Amino acid sequence: METSSKLCMGCMNELDENGVCQYCSYTDDIPHLQSYLAPRTVLDDRYIVGKMLSYNGEGASYICYDMIRKSKAVIREYMPDTLCDRDRSTQRLIPNPDCLAKYKTYMSEFTDMNKVLSRMRNLSHISTPLDIFVENNTTYVILEYVEGVSLKKFLQTNTGYLTWNRVKKLFMPLFTTLSIIHNSGIIHRGISPENIIVTTDGELKLTGFSISSIRTSNTGLSPEFYSGYTAPEQYTSLAYQGTWTDVYAVAAVIYRILTGCMPLDANTRLTNDTLVPASRINPGIPNYVSNVLSHAMAVKGEDRIQTINDFVTQLFDRHYQLEHQKGATQTIPIQRINEAAEQNYSQKKKAPQKSSAGSVAVIVAVIVIIVFLGVGAYMLYQLLLPPDKSQGGNTSSGMNNSVFIADSATDVIPYEPVITTATQASQEDESPYGTGAFMPNVIGVRYETVVSQLGKSFTIRADYFYSDATEKGIVTEQSIPENTEYDPDRKNELVLKVCKGTENVAVPDYSGKKYTDYSALLDSLDIKYKKVDVYSDSVSIGYVVSTDIGVGYNVNVKNGEVLTVRVSKGKTVKTTKKEDKKEETTKPS
Repeated sequence: METSSKLCMGCMNELDENGVCQYCSYTDDIPHLQSYLAPRTVLDDRYIVGKMLSYNGEGASYICYDMIRKSKAVIREYMPDTLCDRDRSTQRLIPNPDCLAKYKTYMSEFTDMNKVLSRMRNLSHISTPLDIFVENNTTYVILEYVEGVSLKKFLQTNTGYLTWNRVKKLFMPLFTTLSIIHNSGIIHRGISPENIIVTTDGELKLTGFSISSIRTSNTGLSPEFYSGYTAPEQYTSLAYQGTWTDVYAVAAVIYRILTGCMPLDANTRLTNDTLVPASRINPGIPNYVSNVLSHAMAVKGEDRIQTINDFVTQLFDRHYQLEHQKGATQTIPIQRINEAAEQNYSQKKKAPQKSSAGSVAVIVAVIVIIVFLGVGAYMLYQLLLPPDKSQGGNTSSGMNNSVFIADSATDVIPYEPVITTATQASQEDESPYGTGAFMPNVIGVRYETVVSQLGKSFTIRADYFYSDATEKGIVTEQSIPENTEYDPDRKNELVLKVCKGTENVAVPDYSGKKYTDYSALLDSLDIKYKKVDVYSDSVSIGYVVSTDIGVGYNVNVKNGEVLTVRVSKGKTVKTTKKEDKKEETTKPS
């Protein structure tokens, strides 16, 4: 317990000499959910439990400290809240009498799944179990602590989308890992940007493994679905699930990364499938990639790509790169004649001519052939040339050829295509949306993310409102409907309805806080305030003494209610001259 007192229960880093954490804002007076483990609980005489990181219908995850390894970890507790209760005096889980069989069945599945995963510690792209033990009438799993941020947060800080070249480098190791996991009989069913961690090394790690019942409807557990990424068959307990379920989720994640837009929820697509192909949202996405993603996200499981191996094959097989739509730039292979054929041709060329008449006939025939080939080449050139938008017809702009080098007349080895300036501009343009792009659905996306993605094509204006039901900064309405075609070369006006947060904000605790820190906290909450310097014999200079509205009581930020913050300017000094209190009114930036 001596170790416990020196650690911050929020991040498991050591506290400073004053008992304050320099790494996070966690304090011991922050309340925790009573149905779950309290911070500083010790399990297996080894693991110190910290704050809860997340929970779902299967159980809860907490940060913890391993007193033997002297390192932080994550502890996962099997705790299906619909099937059991906790005895707060002993921390023991007590199954509901009519749910005992289901409680034990799911716990057995939870244990078996993590035992299989624990044997995959050589896989560096998943968070693997390090220890499994039974206590409090339940099972606990110790997972490695992964330093990094979720893919969801990573995208929010990286313009909201990534290019295809970057995506394929990031995901190839994860594809291999997922294929191995599938071969072991485990289906994740919860692949989403929230369960993929971008590590400090710039690699991806898959987390969030759970039993199948938690991610399927009507199983007696509170279902955990990820809108836009959960496959259609998971919304019913009557449909078959398999490797194709994870294929849907992975394809949806890549769709989100490439387009910057979350896919339509699968439950909606069951009745009204209006999913827009990825290349129509972002023309910089190769057509073959867009087609593969659409195939992998088919609503019916039997119409979908069935395995990760097939998905990867279709994404990276060059056969798919040579498929072109009508009007697209074509590639013509250039073959080099092999040495034997070249030598044979050279010998024939040096053979003596039989007669001048024969020579003339040959020359005439060659001229006719050349003219014929020239006309044919010109017609083919005009046919394949993309239309010029400025003139409405076909003009010469250069042909984009992929260069092929052959070791023999029948063996052609493809090399990387030489990309023309026009093609390269469409793929590497700073704006992810090309001419004739379609308006994405930005409802549910953070306002800052929308501005970073669409700021080059739109003049964006926020129409703020207050709400207790919507998260602060989230877009709830857009003036230009989804799938409306627009020209990004013009500055179209886009008005977004954005939640400003709740109208009434509770006054945060000021105990032990410097005014500079407390004012920053008030700024983040949009609370207007004014500073009043007062003498105090018990509070150090620069620290908050009190507020005119009690901690926990509400301030109406919509009406601009001002909070008075009294700040210590030191101990009372006896003086004959009365000093006026210094007041300073500030507003959040």
